[in-house]
Amino acid sequence: MADDMGYGDLSCLNPESRIPTPQMDRLAAEGVVFTDAHSGSSVCTPTRYGLLTGRYSWRTRLKKGVLNGYSRCLIETDRLTVASLLKKHGYHTACIGKWHLGLTEYSPERPNLTLDEFTRPLRPGPNELGFDYWFGIPASLDMAPYVYIRNGVVTAPPTGRIEASPYPAFYRRGPIAPDFRHEEVLPRLAEEAVQFIRRHQRSTPERPFFLYLALTAPHTPWVPLPAFRGRSRAGLYGDFVTQVDDVVGRLLRVLDEERLAGQTLVILTSDNGADERFIGDYNNGVSGPGANFGHEANYIYRGQKSDIWDGGHRIPFI
Repeated sequence: MADDMGYGDLSCLNPESRIPTPQMDRLAAEGVVFTDAHSGSSVCTPTRYGLLTGRYSWRTRLKKGVLNGYSRCLIETDRLTVASLLKKHGYHTACIGKWHLGLTEYSPERPNLTLDEFTRPLRPGPNELGFDYWFGIPASLDMAPYVYIRNGVVTAPPTGRIEASPYPAFYRRGPIAPDFRHEEVLPRLAEEAVQFIRRHQRSTPERPFFLYLALTAPHTPWVPLPAFRGRSRAGLYGDFVTQVDDVVGRLLRVLDEERLAGQTLVILTSDNGADERFIGDYNNGVSGPGANFGHEANYIYRGQKSDIWDGGHRIPFI
């Protein structure tokens, strides 16, 4: 699941895309492409809730907007999830990446965690909702606290502070762990996913596995590694999408190397439409941080992320 990747970002879905996506195009060529797929919401937390529980997102306490990095858990621990369902049927389950569904028991009196609580186990979380293993970050890559969490425990406490960054490398100010660098998060998640598959094949190859890989890109901050800069004709945003495409390629390669490709169902999608405000060509083009690159991230569809129109929720689904 990519984060804020639009239908028109993929060259296999948009003939005029200014972003090369050969790995996602390969999936499309070898698989089934759904051209009228829609997310459960046009923003991320509700979509993720619906994906994991199979329920309408408005059945939760969250009636608008999204959670933040300090929010408490949105899913009840006795709620069936796709992970707990598959776990009951013998699957080895893993959650890697952006969680954004809250951590620890929800309390109406204390809806948010304190910074001090990030020095202690953060449970319940993905492990209590059906995932045998999880590694990732609390919410979006532009939301504090900036920490990695492995099985409910931070890999390093957020002892530092970072100031806010302007667009296009936008993130909010807040606490940060010494082992956290925004530009390193996407490649770190890719490596964690590859290593999970390899470990699984070494230890329990007879069991099926379910990997929920929730990428942090191309959501802000747009921080493509130097190797990906200039690969697209849609600025830093487009370059970041090419890095997402590279992550997809890494996963496909490891499935080939482990001889799993023929028995693995790979689903590629996004949580909502792209946020086109700073990409260009929004409302016939705007001046500002995103020069007009002529790239239609949501293809021919009206609107963008957070809108009720198709551009907000029509998503790539392969």
